[in-house]
Amino acid sequence: MKRFGYVVFGLILLFMAACSSDSTANSEGDGGAGSGENASSDTVETGSVETTVEASGDEDVVLDFWIHQTGEDETKAYIDLIDGFNEAHEDIHVNAEVIIDDGASAYSDSINAALVAGNLPDVMAVDGPYVASFADAGVIQPIDDYIDEETKNQYVDSIIQQGTYDDQLYSLGAMEASVMLYYNKDLLEEAGIEPAESLEEAWTWDELMDHAKTLTNDDQYGLNLFMNYGVGEWLTFMGAPLAWSNGGGLISEDGTEVDGYLNSPETLESLQYVKSLFEEGVVTESPGEMQFEEGKAALALGGPWIAVSAEDAGLNWGMMPYPYKDERVSPSGSMAYAVTNNTEHPEQAAELMKWMTNEEAAIKISEATGMPPAQKSAFENMDKFNERPWSVMKEQVIETAHARPSTPAYPVLTVAFAQSFHAAALGEDVESVVEQQVQRVKRELKRFEE
Repeated sequence: MKRFGYVVFGLILLFMAACSSDSTANSEGDGGAGSGENASSDTVETGSVETTVEASGDEDVVLDFWIHQTGEDETKAYIDLIDGFNEAHEDIHVNAEVIIDDGASAYSDSINAALVAGNLPDVMAVDGPYVASFADAGVIQPIDDYIDEETKNQYVDSIIQQGTYDDQLYSLGAMEASVMLYYNKDLLEEAGIEPAESLEEAWTWDELMDHAKTLTNDDQYGLNLFMNYGVGEWLTFMGAPLAWSNGGGLISEDGTEVDGYLNSPETLESLQYVKSLFEEGVVTESPGEMQFEEGKAALALGGPWIAVSAEDAGLNWGMMPYPYKDERVSPSGSMAYAVTNNTEHPEQAAELMKWMTNEEAAIKISEATGMPPAQKSAFENMDKFNERPWSVMKEQVIETAHARPSTPAYPVLTVAFAQSFHAAALGEDVESVVEQQVQRVKRELKRFEE
């Protein structure tokens, strides 16, 4: 029998954003919380574990595989899946390294360090919105030759959308993400406010404002936007759908023009709405880490992890769809897998990707992390996603999910939007800040002109 060994590393390296020296955005796979603060450039080994599958030495192909993780249960799920792959493939053996997310930019930094050293693995996890950056730089390669249409159709549309650049597929993921409007059932009941029960009943911007005002008092805020996560990827992940819902955008569909999109009247209006939420005092720029879970905010726009923390806190909570203006749109995007240009075995590497993102894998990872699965069939076969409140998350992933822009300038674009969002929260002149950010992104886009 083969034995699969893996090493867990904690990496805190100087962040050089994917192919861009102008970005300081952190890259959380779940759109997550992190300020992008960086420390030393040392690699610290924090532990290693062996499992039951050992290489025999007779394999024709050995693949190196890097995995991003945020918790022990997630790590165990990856181990089980890779053990299963090694047992099922006598001619392929996988060596994997599990790299711990330090809450900043550790995983992205490890990739950049490997680029400098020239020792990228055969397959690696990448954060969805950064696929275009890696693809344009020739770090990862398209996988269309190894993924047929039947296989592609097994994934939710947003996973294929985030993995596609220049009409070629580069990545596949096992999990998705979304942002829901969480609510404290007790506080809404006391205020006589009825929550939305379906996508069709999703609150409009005006309803969100009105209800948040009603729910704001000396003891609590009406809304939490988790501004304590910092000025980074979270603000783009959570906030961009406000622009999309209003007919605005961050950049052109082909990812080459920012003027007229990030500074469009529709996008500016969405940022002015954000500004008004803070001006009305229904949300604070500096919430406590557990503001919603402790009952100090009645509503919260948060990711799937908030359901877990609210449950752990014993809160009587519920989940509503993301609020909208004209079109119902919700955030999406998470960590996925890509085949690097370092590999000599792209076909076998693609087989590993399919294994790590199939229905079994999607269910296993979802159960370990609380994130929604990226396989359509996994949703149907997981009871919790077919019942309230988790069905809201399923409906959003399948029906309203919108991937972040596919552009090699994304590392700079996301900083531009996050800083614009933050400026709105601080009550600054939104139009002036956005114009500055447009110029910044335009300079970056020039780097990719042929």
